[in-house]
Formats: sequence, C-alpha cells, structure tokens
Amino acid sequence: MAKIIKIDGEVISVGTDDGKIKEVRALDVNFVPAVGDEVEVFENDGAVIVSKKKSKIEENVNSGININVSNSQNAGQPIYIANNTKAVNKVVYCLLVFFLGGIGIHKFYAGKTGSGILYLLFCWTFIPAFIAFIEFIVALCKKSDANGNILV
Repeated sequence: MAKIIKIDGEVISVGTDDGKIKEVRALDVNFVPAVGDEVEVFENDGAVIVSKKKSKIEENVNSGININVSNSQNAGQPIYIANNTKAVNKVVYCLLVFFLGGIGIHKFYAGKTGSGILYLLFCWTFIPAFIAFIEFIVALCKKSDANGNILV
C-alpha cells in the first residue's frame, strides 16, 4: 500500500510498498492530496498516474442509501406508536395472554395499566379470561415485524 508522505509545492513524495520513495508531479494526481492518503501508483512508459484508494467507509457511503437506526438511548423503554399502541414481542405477549390472561398480566406488559387493573378486579367472573382467549387468537394472527414485535 503506497502512502503520500510529503508534499512540496508541485512535487509529491509517495512511499511505496517496497520501501522506496517515488516523487510525482501534482499534475499526475487526480485528487486533492494530503499527507497520509493511501494511494495507488500506476506507471506506463514514463507516464505516472496516482489515484486515491477508497476506504470501506467511502465505498459504503457512495453505494446507495444506508439507514442506521439505533435505540441505544431508549434501551429497556417501551416503544409507543400512534393511537396508544405499543410494540411488544409477539412470543412473550402470546405466552402471557394464554397462561396469565385471565388476571390481565399481558395488559401490564403492553403498558395498559388501567386495563390490567380491570382484569384483576373482575378475574373472579371469568369474563377477562374469555376476552384474553380472544386476544390470544388475535395476537397469534398478527404478523410480526423483523424484530418479532407486534402492535397491541
């Protein structure tokens, strides 16, 4: 890997892989040179062309649209979407609805504390258990996103 090691006006010194220093004219460089740039040197019949080597970051930036989404600031916090819905893990939600739905644990997991309290208050009537069974079937039929989440 060749590197630009010195720039003196119109003369650019390039350190080559074999430990030699090659001096080229600024006209032979097809970019704005800076000390430390990794370059490729091409020679043919006395003509010299120096081109800058692209780093992997530059290649990725020029290859299309890249979207990097990170929720590291919101780790462990619920993700609320419009209309008071929340994204929850489908597997966990379905297990909670099936086994503990009669007492409303799935509602607490989904961030709907008021509904969870109502389920707890009326659990002796078995009406919340019936509603939870319907919610279980609905949750199973919902399509999950790439992270395995559904909106409830």
